[in-house]
Amino acid sequence: MSAPYDFVILGSGTTAFAGALKGAEMGAKVLMVEQSQLGGTCVNWGCIPSKTLIAKAEMRFEARRGEPYGVNLREAPPDCVRLMRSKQDAVDVLRRESYQKVLEANPLIDVLRGHGRFLSPRELQVGAEVLVSDRFLVACGGVPRTLRIPGLTDVDYLTSYSALRLKCFPRSLIIIGGGVVALELGQMFSRFGVRVTLVERGDRVLKDFDPRLTAIFEGILREEGVELYYGLEAQRVYRDGEDVCLVATREGEEIELRAERIMLAVGTVPATRDIGLEEAGVATDEAGFISTDEEMRTTAPNIWAAGDCTGPPLIAPAGVREGEIAVENMLDPEAHRRIDHRNTPMAVFTDPEFAGVGLSAERGRSEGKEIIESWLDLQKVAKTHVLGDRRGGIVLSSERGSGRILGVEMLAPRAADIIHEAALAVRFGLSVHDLASTVHVYPSISDGLRLAALQSLAREHGREADLTPWHPGD
Repeated sequence: MSAPYDFVILGSGTTAFAGALKGAEMGAKVLMVEQSQLGGTCVNWGCIPSKTLIAKAEMRFEARRGEPYGVNLREAPPDCVRLMRSKQDAVDVLRRESYQKVLEANPLIDVLRGHGRFLSPRELQVGAEVLVSDRFLVACGGVPRTLRIPGLTDVDYLTSYSALRLKCFPRSLIIIGGGVVALELGQMFSRFGVRVTLVERGDRVLKDFDPRLTAIFEGILREEGVELYYGLEAQRVYRDGEDVCLVATREGEEIELRAERIMLAVGTVPATRDIGLEEAGVATDEAGFISTDEEMRTTAPNIWAAGDCTGPPLIAPAGVREGEIAVENMLDPEAHRRIDHRNTPMAVFTDPEFAGVGLSAERGRSEGKEIIESWLDLQKVAKTHVLGDRRGGIVLSSERGSGRILGVEMLAPRAADIIHEAALAVRFGLSVHDLASTVHVYPSISDGLRLAALQSLAREHGREADLTPWHPGD
C-alpha cells in the first residue's frame, strides 16, 4: 500500500531522528520504521550508558587521586545495584525527554514498529505491510563487530552492548581491541576494581591519534593497573574452571592469558543484515558499509543513507549532520548540501580525554600543503599544576605562510569540551595569529590552544617560543 508520507526512514536512532525532525521542519510528513528501542544505539546501548558509568568510575577514582594532597577519602567497593540503576535512569530519562516526548508533540512524525526490508527501490516491507515511497533514508546504524575465534561462542563473551548490561563487574576481564571502546570501557572497568588486560594486534592503541599522545596515555593506563599486550593474534579461547583462557601468538610465540570474562571491542559493522539492500540497488563497500556521495545519496536514485551504516566517522553528531543533509537534499533537489567531516570534531572519553578535529600534519603534507606542526606538552599549561596531573599534550597543524589552522589533536582534561574552539578555527579558516591573540580564561586548559598557536607563530619565523602564561599574543 502507498503510505501517506513524504519519505520513510529505516531506523529511529540519533541520525534517523535528526532526519525526521529536519523533514518535519521543512513541512514533510515522515515515517520512521523501528524494530527495537526508540533512540537507537547512542541512547540505549552506547553513548549515554557508557559515559554515565565512565563518569561514575572517575568519581570513584578521585578518592584515590586526592590522597597525596591531603584529601583523605577512601575507596569502597561499588554498589552495583545503585550504580546500574543510575545508568538506566539516565537512559530512560533521555529516551523519554529527548525522543518520546518530542515525537508526541510533533504530528508530522510517526513510528511504525517492525523489521523493514526492501523489496525494490520503492518498496519496503514491514511485517505484512508494504510501504511504497519515492524517498527513503536508511539510518539503521551499526552493531559491535565480532571475530571468528575458535571457542569464543562457548564462553559467553561480551561486547560493548552486553558489557554495559552486566549486573555487576567481573573480578578480571580480557578486552580484545585497542580502539575507542576498548580504552573507554577498559579504563572504566579498571577504576571499578576489575583487573583489566587489553590485547591489541597492532603496535599501539588509537592508531588514528598522534603517537606522542597515545604513548602518554598508555603510561597512564599502566599506572592505573591495566595490562597492555601488543602484536598479539588471537588463536583460540577455552574455559578452564571459572576462568576464560585466551591463547594468542606473537612472532610465533604462544601466549596464554586468563580472566573471568572476555570482551570484544574490535569496531563496528553496519546493521544492514537482511534489509534488502541488493533488491533496492544500494551498493556497499568492502566492509559492508553503504556507499554514498557527499550529498548522502546511495547508488539507488531515490534512496539516501546516513550515520553509522555508511561508515566512519562512527560518532553520533556526525550522523546527525549527515541525516539533516540527506533530508535537505531529498526534499529540495536543488539544495546540493554536502558533508565535509574535516570540520567534524571527535573525542574519546577516557581520563584524560582525547579529542581531535581537522587534518593531521601527515595528512596535510600528503595533500601538498606545507605544514608547521607544533607540539605543546601539557605541563606548560598552568591549569594542569592546579589539577595536580600534568600529563597530556596538544598537537596543532597550520599552513605555512597563511597560518591557517588545519587540525588539532589533544590529550587533556575535558578535551571533548575544549576541542570546539579548534573546530570553529578549522571550519572558518582562522589563523594561529587569530587564536594566539584571543584572550583566554586563566587558568584553563583551553589556554593551551593559545600557547600552541604562539608556538606555531614562532616557528613560522624560525624560532622557538619562550612560552609563559603571560606571553603576548601579537
